[in-house]
Amino acid sequence: MKSIFTVLLALAGFAAGQSPSPQVALKPPALNLKDGDRWVFIGDSITHQCQYTQYVENFYFTRHPEKRIHFRNAGISGDRAADVLNRFDDDIAAFKPTIATVLLGMNDGSYKDFDAAVFKTYSDDMLKLMDKLDALKCRVILMSPTMFDHQAWEKRIKEKPEYAKGRVPSNYNAVLAYYGKWLQEVAQQRGYRYVDLFGPLNTLTVLQRQSNPDFTLVPDAIHPEADGQFVMAYSLLQQCGEVGPVMSAGVKILNGSWAAGNRAIVSEVSGEPGRTVTYTAKPSALPWAEFVDCPIGTKLTKSGHQGGSESHVVVGLQPGYYDLVVNGSVVGTYDEKMLGVHAEVQEDLDSPTCQQALKVLELNKKRNDEAVRPMRGIYAQRKGKLRAANAEGGDKAAFTAWWDENKKVADELSAKADAMAEEIRKINVPPVLKVEIRPGKAPVRKAAPKASPKLKAKSA
Repeated sequence: MKSIFTVLLALAGFAAGQSPSPQVALKPPALNLKDGDRWVFIGDSITHQCQYTQYVENFYFTRHPEKRIHFRNAGISGDRAADVLNRFDDDIAAFKPTIATVLLGMNDGSYKDFDAAVFKTYSDDMLKLMDKLDALKCRVILMSPTMFDHQAWEKRIKEKPEYAKGRVPSNYNAVLAYYGKWLQEVAQQRGYRYVDLFGPLNTLTVLQRQSNPDFTLVPDAIHPEADGQFVMAYSLLQQCGEVGPVMSAGVKILNGSWAAGNRAIVSEVSGEPGRTVTYTAKPSALPWAEFVDCPIGTKLTKSGHQGGSESHVVVGLQPGYYDLVVNGSVVGTYDEKMLGVHAEVQEDLDSPTCQQALKVLELNKKRNDEAVRPMRGIYAQRKGKLRAANAEGGDKAAFTAWWDENKKVADELSAKADAMAEEIRKINVPPVLKVEIRPGKAPVRKAAPKASPKLKAKSA
């Protein structure tokens, strides 16, 4: 059998002696989700964490307030592809998804060196899962396994020697790379979208360790924490062509007077040419304000600028500093050169759109904490109880009675999550912005926004 590394190189298209020159589209075609689409996130504990899924939900709540897109987290801790098959009808098909992401493989590799039999079990079960999803006629997005951080694992063993009993081989991250490249090939064959999560997480980790040797996005080696989960969410949305500017509101001097640069967004323009200007701006979306809880992930991906810039452009001002006032609040002070290019406000806590976006994110966090995560906990209990019932001497009747009772609770929690999503949709419509540009003083640099201590960058 060829070595795993030879296969990986072949799948990546980097045969010996060849220089890679991939022709990559700058932006893939968007998903073009429709009102009423139903998105299920299928996965293991990394999905069960309700983090990257929550960030993706936040993106659509803020980016497409006009659309009702329904979400279901279908991740369970410890799951392999076979476990998903066992719960498919109740947990996935019953939701009637129109789009499904699949993130499996971390557990399927069994935390050991590459094993052909183990991989065959995984690949066979994944193909069965894909067939079931195809039968539902939903769009499928296959996602590569995330990274296994060997450096973080070695530190974990030093701190807790008991973990050494289940020592993971030094090439398990490479095993996951193999699984991911197989998924990429299958996605091409079946006409699915494929999202590489493994590459961004590994690349960013290696780059950051050049200046901070202890850097990690995966402190326990397996489960990315907030910043790593944001990298996952951004990678998913970016590779599916979903990210882009939120708003570019512009005015300029034309024939000696102020005029709208983009009449679809800007109206009611007036002011003293070169000195002051006021206008009304109508954004279609709110910014994706994850920078407060995920300061490292948003910085590394440059998601504010690349994934959702909200900018004001004012061309024709005299030299000097100017206050940008939005709905009565001073959002920032810029010189005429910066305003002439663009003043980005998507991460400014004084911006009314940023403040509104943060309220959306806060309510969706509450939705996940109070409804989604407890619902996933019931399904996790179901897996263990079903396994015990099917074992020799197991009590299947007791399991059926337990599930009949707890399925009702899970359904109630799912309904609660849907109701809270409707509450979010009452506050996610962007406001009309009354903008004033007026002379100001040289700005004092603002302190960086504070993140919750538990969400700060972790060391391995």
